[in-house]
Amino acid sequence: MIRFFLLIFFSLTTIFSQEELLNFLDDGPKEPLPVQATFKATRIVNSQSVELPRFKILEFMVQHRFGKVENGFYDLFGLDEAAVHYDLKYGLHERLAFGLGRSSWKKTYDIMVKTKLMRQMEGLGKTSPITVVLFFNMGINTLRKDAIVKDNFANRVNYLQQLIIGRKFNEMVSLQVSPTWIHKNLVPTNQDEHNLFSTSLGGRIKVTKHYTVSADISFPLGSRPENYKNGWGLGFNIETGGHVFQLILTNAQGGYEGAYIEDAYGSLSTGEVYLGFNITRVFSL
Repeated sequence: MIRFFLLIFFSLTTIFSQEELLNFLDDGPKEPLPVQATFKATRIVNSQSVELPRFKILEFMVQHRFGKVENGFYDLFGLDEAAVHYDLKYGLHERLAFGLGRSSWKKTYDIMVKTKLMRQMEGLGKTSPITVVLFFNMGINTLRKDAIVKDNFANRVNYLQQLIIGRKFNEMVSLQVSPTWIHKNLVPTNQDEHNLFSTSLGGRIKVTKHYTVSADISFPLGSRPENYKNGWGLGFNIETGGHVFQLILTNAQGGYEGAYIEDAYGSLSTGEVYLGFNITRVFSL
């Protein structure tokens, strides 16, 4: 699975960089303009994309993950159970968004801030080849704690920061990379690290006007436990005027930040993967 993601990522980067150069040589002079719709949603599959809700736009996303598919028809490939993450974001500015979320998986609430530092610009004059976004997230675990663990608020909190760097190569292909830092206030043992570093790759391929295929995967930087798995997700996206609907296959049941990076223990070979969907609806306020 990891080799598949890497092969697709680097092949697309090479092919469409060459195509973009040819298109540039053919085009006449143009004023520099920001590139629109690098991705159609604020998430690729599990991971955040470079997109923000527009100014004064409220975005509501439901991330629904069913149970493991390994039991087949006994529980209808996991449809008898589910984990749901509700994600609410508001565009405070064209370059700034604030959001709140709640996941049934480990009963986690999260608070996020997303700001766009740089926009991809095309044309003549002052341009930029990439979009750069800074993403902050604080997750609060509200599960009932074992009496052995000192139950204070700080022990329930995890932090995540990402630098999201994306590029739209043309109308068909967009790719991004996201260096990530996660800090856990409470870890299971003294041997576990409080600070975890990783990076994520993600991309989108446009198939038709309203249908796209997307994928993302995370890679750890540094050591991890033996049962660690790279979190990945595949999505088939249906785009309409008012919302984006994504059919999902992933090895992470938790939809919030941190869960799909550090707590993805499923494997395609054993059937420990999850069907699901994301649905996004936007409202103008």
